[in-house]
Amino acid sequence: MTSNGFSGIMYRGSGSVRWLISVCCFVVLSAAQAKGQERREPVQIEEAGSFQSIGGDEVFDLTGSVRLRHGETVLTSDLVNYDRLNGIVRLFGNVRMIRGTTTLTADAAVYYEEDERAIGAGRVRLDDALDGVVLTGDRMVFTQEPHLAVATGKPNMTWRQNESRINIEGFRLEYYFTESSSLLKALAKESVIVVDEGEGVTIYCDHAEYFKATDSARFSGKPQLVKRLEGDEGEIVATGKGMTYAFEDRTADVFDSVSVVKGTLEGICDTLHYDSGGQQIDLLGNPVIRSVHSEITGDEIILEMEDGEVARALVTGNARGSYAAEGADQAAARVDQVDDLAEKAEQTGQADRAGQAGQVGQAGRSTIEGRSMIVDFEGESVRMITAQGNAVSTYNPSALDRGPTGHNVVRAKEIVIELDEGEPLKVNADGGVDGSYLNPEDVDGNR
Repeated sequence: MTSNGFSGIMYRGSGSVRWLISVCCFVVLSAAQAKGQERREPVQIEEAGSFQSIGGDEVFDLTGSVRLRHGETVLTSDLVNYDRLNGIVRLFGNVRMIRGTTTLTADAAVYYEEDERAIGAGRVRLDDALDGVVLTGDRMVFTQEPHLAVATGKPNMTWRQNESRINIEGFRLEYYFTESSSLLKALAKESVIVVDEGEGVTIYCDHAEYFKATDSARFSGKPQLVKRLEGDEGEIVATGKGMTYAFEDRTADVFDSVSVVKGTLEGICDTLHYDSGGQQIDLLGNPVIRSVHSEITGDEIILEMEDGEVARALVTGNARGSYAAEGADQAAARVDQVDDLAEKAEQTGQADRAGQAGQVGQAGRSTIEGRSMIVDFEGESVRMITAQGNAVSTYNPSALDRGPTGHNVVRAKEIVIELDEGEPLKVNADGGVDGSYLNPEDVDGNR
């Protein structure tokens, strides 16, 4: 049967169209039930501009503002091919699928009656009004049980978070709806990029999982966090083998072989905690901070930020700092050469020569230590070091080309050293001050 005999009725009003199509479907379904065939709940054709049946009413071709309904799902499109016996609906042009608070749009789609599954192709977009999430891609599979959408082909997922917009990209994105039994909200795989626009944070990784219950994400596969600073202050880059990020608090935890870099300032540790709101970076587990002229170590190091710059470092537990002036750069290079010489000397049994090499290596830097330490920065260089609690300062003037051999040792409750590019400008010691000057050791270990 074709639409030629009643196409005029269809064009005159949607009510007539729905009535006529319903009668046709009723006749067909009655015939099928009469033959004893078990029938799933069929798609209801509510509206169409023209209607044509093929193959004994087994396939329907519908065109012109087609509207279908299947339970709580509404499907609209420009052109529909409905395979009634197999329960497959093919939609082409301006496809829209509405189910509850979710809307899927696509250039083309296939819908399956049996499991209420839809596969969209072309410019596919899914809007979840309940959680304010938008998922896009070149291809998307949307299922009801489980309530899940899987996007591929440059997929992208966005949602609003307070005053910010969160964006996730990857090779494959899986989105779990709120009513799903899983705590997982989204899963992204391969070449993943997560952007917190309002916070200026971008995270790169190979695998990301977002959890709605905690409003946080877990990253693996060489994760890298880049915090873009305002103005011309550059960026902070943190890397590790694992990472978590809390979107509500704007905090990040980085684990295992961690590195954080701000220009020429670098920190390494086992675990890092980044608090964007508190402007603080906490380094735990063998933390080390290195700048061009200085190195700081301790049991824990907290970096405090001000206006996009590292303002100071709070060092607790076995705090120790070492520094060398600008003129010691060449000396440091000589130390490296001496270390190589020492290694070769040990291998050849030249113990005396190796011992001399070790002495030269220790002469390259001055040190300061205490139970705790405050390090103030100017730009990315150390400007002042304050050591507290059994503080000890060892100054090697030989680090400078003009300096004498040997080193000064000062002990006090507190020692403050002001630096300019690694060279001490002023030293203040307070409380139980004791000092000495030591000549360098000779080959036999005597001074």
